[in-house]
Amino acid sequence: MGIPGLNFGTRQRWVIVAAILLTAALVQIPIVLNPDLGCLLTTNEKILDGGKLGIDVFELNPPLSLFMYMPAAWLARATGAAPEFVLIMMVIAAIVAALLLIDRAAAAARLDAWERSTTICSLAFLLAILPGAVFGQREHIAVVALTPFVAITALRWRSLDPGPVAILAGVGAGLAMSIKPFFALVVGLPMILDVVRRRSLKPLLTPEACTAAIIVIGYGAVVVAAFPDYLSTYAPMVAEAYLPIRKELSGLLPLPIVVIGASIAFLRLSAPHQLKLWSDATPWLAAAIGGAATFVLQGKGWAYMAFALCMFAIAAPLLHVCRKALRAPVVIGGLAAIALIGLYLSSPAPGFPPLAARIEALVKHPRLLTITDHVGLGHPLVREIGGTWVGSSCAAQLLAGGAILRQNGAQSTRAEQARLDGIIQFERQHLLADVRNGRPDIILVDTLLLSSFPFDWLAWANAEPELRAELSRYREIEDFGRVRIFVDQSGGH
Repeated sequence: MGIPGLNFGTRQRWVIVAAILLTAALVQIPIVLNPDLGCLLTTNEKILDGGKLGIDVFELNPPLSLFMYMPAAWLARATGAAPEFVLIMMVIAAIVAALLLIDRAAAAARLDAWERSTTICSLAFLLAILPGAVFGQREHIAVVALTPFVAITALRWRSLDPGPVAILAGVGAGLAMSIKPFFALVVGLPMILDVVRRRSLKPLLTPEACTAAIIVIGYGAVVVAAFPDYLSTYAPMVAEAYLPIRKELSGLLPLPIVVIGASIAFLRLSAPHQLKLWSDATPWLAAAIGGAATFVLQGKGWAYMAFALCMFAIAAPLLHVCRKALRAPVVIGGLAAIALIGLYLSSPAPGFPPLAARIEALVKHPRLLTITDHVGLGHPLVREIGGTWVGSSCAAQLLAGGAILRQNGAQSTRAEQARLDGIIQFERQHLLADVRNGRPDIILVDTLLLSSFPFDWLAWANAEPELRAELSRYREIEDFGRVRIFVDQSGGH
């Protein structure tokens, strides 16, 4: 189906895509650094310098969440380019690969040129421009990787054959689920609905579904074989002290309800016949609902965790109405809704005061360490000031923060208390090693627990006598907002 008299062929399609991607690059180059990306790039650089994961370097997330950024860190070091720039280019390359895969599947399914073009251009916008400050996050990259799978599921929903490129879509979906197992809901829900609709298990046995399962199983085997320390030591602490940190459902449900409701409402306003239960929009809506479930199950309420929900909720109506003549109020309302979602995704999390100028005035290119449960205190700050991160974990004392919160909350058993005490002691011992071995010039100390409750992190650290002795070399220079700035006065660094 196309618009009479309007030629929208292959050349025009990819010119528009190139313009969208160029715009994304120009927007992201000045702002790509967010706390998580700064942290993960810094951790990979420490590994390139010889650090061993689980011994010298600790990461809260499973190995793939860390090592997926290793190519950017390695290539930046090999070429002398800025790691942030390399990362932007690699994410854009991944978006191009996803779009090419979707276009090949659409061609194999014999979709007309107009539908192929509107689909590719719409998805280019949603994957490259909509993310805003989420660009490059693990969730963003995972959604880029799994979007071809959802697109191919939507083709099969229409009884169309996507061809052999479906196998590559399965690879992407498998990698996305390996990054975060929660994405199995985004991948699986459209297929499960197809199983119900067809009353057959065939949608679960497609080449892409089997390939995705093989990738996930293979990744699990690699983790067991290559990273046993993560599974035996760090993963249990994550499960004990990090995963239970979550918002109440009353703080999590409004966003999915509003976003999914708006998606259905725009389908109803612009294409009433598309709102049938088994319509062509259903796979995309199902993926959005899967994204909503991942957002709620993770329980943190952070904006970047809602990217799958937002992206697929917009895609559901957009891909099915952009070929039609729409009333002006519907167009304006749709654009406004997309803009609001984009603003939400780029909304800054509660953070820290600007510290770069103050630290540079004290020490140029300092060796930096933080005492906090928030990754955003040290990152991307250490990269902005050309400093050296001397901590063994970029997540700082996040596990200790979770353990402290649990201890102060509901009553726990003696065994649970012992495990939480062990986590807190683990964090203190690694902080002690970081101070001794890293000899930081500046230590930044937070005064909030999980950015919500007043908490004396310095007193927490000083509860360990050896750590208190090491910290006695430092003098507080300034109390700036929620951050206390300490400088080494020993002259030994």
